[in-house]
Amino acid sequence: MKLYIDSADIKTVTELLRLEVFAGVTTNPSILHRSGFSTKDRQDVVQSLLDAGAEEVFAQTVTHTRDEIVAEGQEIFEASDRVIVKVPATPEGFAATQRLGEMKIPVLITAVYHPKQALLAGAVDAWGIAPYVGRMSDLGKDGVVEVRRMREILNDSGTRILAASLREVDLVCELAEIGIHSATVSTTVAYELLNDENVTQAVADFDSVA
Repeated sequence: MKLYIDSADIKTVTELLRLEVFAGVTTNPSILHRSGFSTKDRQDVVQSLLDAGAEEVFAQTVTHTRDEIVAEGQEIFEASDRVIVKVPATPEGFAATQRLGEMKIPVLITAVYHPKQALLAGAVDAWGIAPYVGRMSDLGKDGVVEVRRMREILNDSGTRILAASLREVDLVCELAEIGIHSATVSTTVAYELLNDENVTQAVADFDSVA
């Protein structure tokens, strides 16, 4: 499983990328806002994350019509061919994804809640989908079961699954067990993945007799 960091906190992301465990960074308008940025800062943030060592950076469109999304997607992609454009799973978003794909611009369909959206993403040859696993569970669904259904739908396509809205380490591991391509996690979950008190104690024990 490829792991990404879901954050625009450049200092913390830089520290995590330094470990060479995480493949890149995912952002959206809410994540930018939490780090004190706006959509106007998006291109600068993307460049900073690329400079920090991210192999791939995901940045999201905020417009609504097909033509607007296509134009915005082109603008985002101008930063680097290591940028993947995120587009919400709306009717206009799927139409824009088809057109952006024809321009060789990779698109991650985001805010995915139902297997039908995986079906549509495959139909327009999207780079991938980002199912909101935790939020699906908040709605009373079994997020892992829903993502498994999406995986079955996309099995014979080139469209990947990048699981999002993951609040627990065990959930990340569960998704890896069923063969999900990649996942994005908050900086908090990233550090929980990296650290284990039992390992810390074992290292302390080794040091005491070294």
